[in-house]
Amino acid sequence: MSFLYRFAITITHKQPYVDWANSFNDGGPELTVGFADDQRTIYLVPESDQRPSAAELLDEFWEDIFEEEVAAWMQQEEDWPTPRTREMFDNWFAAEVSDHVFDLTPDEPLTHAEVEALGVEVALRRCAWCDLDIDEGAGRFVGFKLPDRDRFAHREGLTLPLAIDDEQVVVGILSPADSDLSRAADDVVFRACTSRCEKALRKAVPKALRKVSN
Repeated sequence: MSFLYRFAITITHKQPYVDWANSFNDGGPELTVGFADDQRTIYLVPESDQRPSAAELLDEFWEDIFEEEVAAWMQQEEDWPTPRTREMFDNWFAAEVSDHVFDLTPDEPLTHAEVEALGVEVALRRCAWCDLDIDEGAGRFVGFKLPDRDRFAHREGLTLPLAIDDEQVVVGILSPADSDLSRAADDVVFRACTSRCEKALRKAVPKALRKVSN
């Protein structure tokens, strides 16, 4: 168990938020207050020596929270309510502050960045084809050129999973654009434990790359 030096703001949705969300309804099921209330969001904010009130914390963070909550329902900013005011925020949302936040699994990744980093670590030490662990200094890297690298630019330095068939997914790493690998046309690289797994990757990956690039 690990204590987090954060306050937590739990946000629930009121009827005006539900009405706004349903204004985009095109005949599908309507959002209800009950369902919206189940979809609570928790925001972690810096801890301080004195426990602030919910109003004091919202004075600082309400705009960020408002944007996140409307973006969760509607990605296009032009459809967001304007102008967004603090009074509107209080009418749309209820906030509850918790000042004791504990992580019951501190050994597990906590943030999205940590999950991504763990994925890269696993891809570097396991064979992409047979999933066996590879000893340090063993195995080999297998590189491929992407038909459209710009499409995957947001994954540079991160993992790139590829479906080979309905049962198998291989995971590579997208090389940074300014790296030696990228300059050598190795846009995405995979670890292979043996020449047999390397051959299997070289046979299957190009087809999978063409599929995701279409």
